[in-house]
Amino acid sequence: MKHIFTPEDLIPYLYSEATLRERLAVKEALRQDPLLASELEELRAAKLQFPQVKFNAPKRSLQSILNYSKSNALEEHV
Repeated sequence: MKHIFTPEDLIPYLYSEATLRERLAVKEALRQDPLLASELEELRAAKLQFPQVKFNAPKRSLQSILNYSKSNALEEHV
């Protein structure tokens, strides 16, 4: 079955958050689909519009957020 890619698939690819398998699948789809490639370029242009914010939260706060995120991710899969 052929996967239909959406902007939601392109965003992790754009931010280098996709797995290797996902990256390879998106690269192949981009090679074959000029419309999808155009959508990626629009997302890249939009990404450049965002201000470059530096985030310097205390390590303890970051760890709390990560722990909370992990606990919720585990609950969703149960």
